Amino acid sequence: MPDSEKTTKKTGSDEITRGSKDRPRIRTVTPATGPDTTGSDNPVRDRDLDRTRADVCVVGHGVVGLTTAIAMAKRGMTVVCLDQPTEKQQASYKVGESLLVFSNAFLRAIGELDETLENSFGKKGFWMAHGLEGRTSFDESVSEWGFQSTLPDHWVAKLENPLFYRTMFKDSQIVRPEVEAVLRKRARETEGITFLDCGLVKDIDLGDEGSDHVLHWASRDKKRSGRIEARWIADCTGRARLLARRFGHDIPLDDGFSTTAAWAQFSHCTQDLFDERWKFSFPDGEVTDRERTTVHLWGDGYWIWLIRLAGDRISVGVTYSQQRPPEEGNAREVFWKVLRRYPMLDWLRDEDMLEFSAYRDVQRMTNTFVSPRRYAMVGDASTMIDALYSQGISLSMSTAWHLSNIAQRDVQEDRLDLEYIDHVNRAGTADWRIMRSMVRGKYGPAIADSRFFILDHMLDYMIFGAALLGRFRISRWLTETGGRTDEETVEHARIRAHLERRLFLSQSAPWHRLDPHRVAGLVEKWHEGLEKRALWRLENGEKLPATKAGLRAHAALPGIWRLPYVHKMKRADLTLSAIREPGFMTATGKEYRPVIPAGSGPMLVTLTSLGTLLDVADTRVRKARRALRRRRGGGTR
Repeated sequence: MPDSEKTTKKTGSDEITRGSKDRPRIRTVTPATGPDTTGSDNPVRDRDLDRTRADVCVVGHGVVGLTTAIAMAKRGMTVVCLDQPTEKQQASYKVGESLLVFSNAFLRAIGELDETLENSFGKKGFWMAHGLEGRTSFDESVSEWGFQSTLPDHWVAKLENPLFYRTMFKDSQIVRPEVEAVLRKRARETEGITFLDCGLVKDIDLGDEGSDHVLHWASRDKKRSGRIEARWIADCTGRARLLARRFGHDIPLDDGFSTTAAWAQFSHCTQDLFDERWKFSFPDGEVTDRERTTVHLWGDGYWIWLIRLAGDRISVGVTYSQQRPPEEGNAREVFWKVLRRYPMLDWLRDEDMLEFSAYRDVQRMTNTFVSPRRYAMVGDASTMIDALYSQGISLSMSTAWHLSNIAQRDVQEDRLDLEYIDHVNRAGTADWRIMRSMVRGKYGPAIADSRFFILDHMLDYMIFGAALLGRFRISRWLTETGGRTDEETVEHARIRAHLERRLFLSQSAPWHRLDPHRVAGLVEKWHEGLEKRALWRLENGEKLPATKAGLRAHAALPGIWRLPYVHKMKRADLTLSAIREPGFMTATGKEYRPVIPAGSGPMLVTLTSLGTLLDVADTRVRKARRALRRRRGGGTR
């Protein structure tokens, strides 16, 4: 529209003006200046709650906000961490987190939760299954894709630093209120952090380039209030999404794919509930326990998670497509109806339920993670797609790490790195596009096709496997520096500079030279192609046998080349026997470019491409045979 026809939308105390391209322009409010009465050694004092000043204001006392605040303080910045969670919110079990990819490393090193995570429930990998509905065991009619993450003893023995081993490899499944209680204590004790647990943000005035932002807060009972002046704001408010809502950063998700999630935590989840049926045997005789991984059970239009926790507790969730709900009723009713489809879960009882929660609309996306206006949105405050693969905390932690680099450079060097900010926003958005493409097709009918089940998970595995080098390097940097840049050596600085570009799913090798959104687009098309061929097979009665693939660190690849003839095998299984790798392939934890993490991405791209080519060729042969039979008048058996 012409400039003379601009419209203005009020948002709190700020005005967002919509121009010809509907791009929000935020009116700057410069705070009034006055004498600094808070002292020079530490400008943020608990006694001056009516006015505090810091380099960074972190809003939110959840696991993401607390870890972000500690990370900033370890970089030498002053931090105010603001929130006023209720006792109920602090005691909430929430989901029960399964740590994967980057989250374990950041929590152990930045949050100093090594001992806490060692006392949590050890995570031995992940396990996907389809076809378990109505069945009493993981029999031959159930498709499976799983990874057992326990390292061989000779790998562990070669690692020089036990803390690096735990930071890199020992994932856990955590009880959120217990971990957050430890993080709150840690934040209170961390030098440079003023921990305010007495108020909620009521208004924000964004400063201009030369002045601080001003956050106005008040307690729930309105008896206390104050203002915080900060150069940076980090929004870690979760689904409240303080800044995304205020400044219009949402990406519309109006393409007909939305989900609802319902979950609960239960007590009395004892080991005796998991008998021999839960064990998986590898070809060489090694046995793993499926229930000691994060278990995902897929059905038509939904999936279930099972996350065992310390203290004989378990987190159980059902997340389902709103376009194809598996049952009628509200979220709680759907939750129980779906669980009752599984005889192997008949020990889940309402009387053992500790807490129940549900979100009707799970998916949210933003186009900005770090703004050049010196504010950021971290965690669910920016984007959330699905609980699959537990990527919420993982990508949140990596975003907070990038934010720490940017804010530190700005605060301590007076240099706002606009190129880095742009890269974080592009690569971060691309990462979440990739995550959305991972889940979208699996909620559809294609999940019933066993080849789609295997190859679609293989494509996901390729993405996470390619990130293995990034996980190795960030684990090493965190372990050896504790998250403090003043502890860096020349090599640590080199690692950090590398990770600034590459610590993203969309920027791992071998696609790291491509634009992040180009990578996301290719992954989306890859998933769509797998889904399209699977739907053709299902619609035309091309039944494939349920197929299994169990992976391990020392047998990390499936026998994809077996896919075209699994129907001729006695047991449709792509699981391979363990191998003894050459000595040069094992790592000490001190390498810059260890062989296995560095080669993981290229190897998995090659193998996943092979599987896809076999799928394309086999589907074309099946189509040709059908066309030939039709021409001969033989029908379409």
